[in-house]
Amino acid sequence: MAATILRLGLWTLIIVLSLYVVHESFEDSPVAEYVPIGMLSKALGVGAALLVLGIILRIFEKGAKAVVKHRCAVCRTPIPSGAIFCRAHLRTILHEEDDRTHMTKLRK
Repeated sequence: MAATILRLGLWTLIIVLSLYVVHESFEDSPVAEYVPIGMLSKALGVGAALLVLGIILRIFEKGAKAVVKHRCAVCRTPIPSGAIFCRAHLRTILHEEDDRTHMTKLRK
């Protein structure tokens, strides 16, 4: 979400700056009437606010990633990064899957 807000703020600033260049380049023509300076100043404020909000949210996201522990989906015990289940639950799930897929009878 932070990346989306940051990009939205950057694109807003780029559009406002390009419209300002159009307004100043064609000052005497009717094109300048389509781009009022009051609207540009408000859009510049919105873009700057979105940019600052995106940067703040990105900082908080990075801080949250450092604090969050990965936990087992079944018992919620802490597990290593990249795992879904703790060793005990992973072992039971694998045994259940093995029993389900291998329906052959054992010879004695």
